[in-house]
Amino acid sequence: MSVRIGMICRSDSVGLGTLSWEFARHLKPHKVLMIHNDLHLSHPYRFNGLDVRDGNKMSPMDLEWFLKDIDVFFTIETPYNWNIIKECRKRGIKTVLYTMFEMTNDPIQLGFDLYICPSKLDMKYFPPENSIFLPPPVATDRLLWIRRERANHFTHIGSHGGVGLRKGTPLLLEAMKYVKSDIKLTIFTWKPFFKSDDPRVIIEVVNFKNYWQAYREGDCMIYMQGANGICLPIVEAMASGMAVITTDLYPFNQYMPKELLVKPDKFVKRRFGSRLMEVDDPIIDPKKVAEKIDEIAGQSIVKFSKYGKAWAEKNSWEVLLPKYLKVFEDLCKK
Repeated sequence: MSVRIGMICRSDSVGLGTLSWEFARHLKPHKVLMIHNDLHLSHPYRFNGLDVRDGNKMSPMDLEWFLKDIDVFFTIETPYNWNIIKECRKRGIKTVLYTMFEMTNDPIQLGFDLYICPSKLDMKYFPPENSIFLPPPVATDRLLWIRRERANHFTHIGSHGGVGLRKGTPLLLEAMKYVKSDIKLTIFTWKPFFKSDDPRVIIEVVNFKNYWQAYREGDCMIYMQGANGICLPIVEAMASGMAVITTDLYPFNQYMPKELLVKPDKFVKRRFGSRLMEVDDPIIDPKKVAEKIDEIAGQSIVKFSKYGKAWAEKNSWEVLLPKYLKVFEDLCKK
């Protein structure tokens, strides 16, 4: 059965843009409404070869064009316009939301036929009879694995800082004050948001055209994240062969190497937006981060590099795409 998917795709460099790019590349949607955030660079070429219209204005004519001849409406995190759901209902078009745990509305706005949850944290928010857990697939053809030997060059992706600075860049810069090892740390940032007078720290202002370029250099990525259901930089770095130092936080501590995790001191209730659900956000002592860096610095990380390769292969698009397609096909049969 061939399912005709209509998809809303983000065209910018943030995580939603990366997810949109990869899902569109593999699902090959019948039609695309492309959304761009004016705060970030837009990459419309990512959807070349697909039937695309600008989704920012979403006129009645655009909506009519989009909904004509599709079987399923698929979107990530939000429908952007809830009228789409109403129109889909009228026309018998199935609706699918790819959920984002920490970006879930409060109160929850239900109405989709199916919720694909990339994290088991998401599952608690949505009706179990209409929800399914499917991990985010890894693009192993782009995130080419490189064997990393020793932890000498550390990297961090600061990009735009993250919602609520949850990428942990200020925490890492504070931790560097306590790091004793003579390491090299490169921080990639879109704009000069961050500064450091530590000679070991290089602040590189760059917005990579292709997300996988961030993992071509370096041995170990440091990413002390806040509350998250999924975290693309962690997955991407690991798939590229890097060791990843990150927060000892569910669900990541279910599959990340335990030796590289840093335990939070406590959790505080936090919302990443006034209309979003309250989540448990970790508070981490920068000295603990420094201790972990010193513990790993100069050591062999080959086993972590090999683990990342094996994990990525088990969660690749090649393995998971048939499962995603079956979910859409089964939904259309109901």
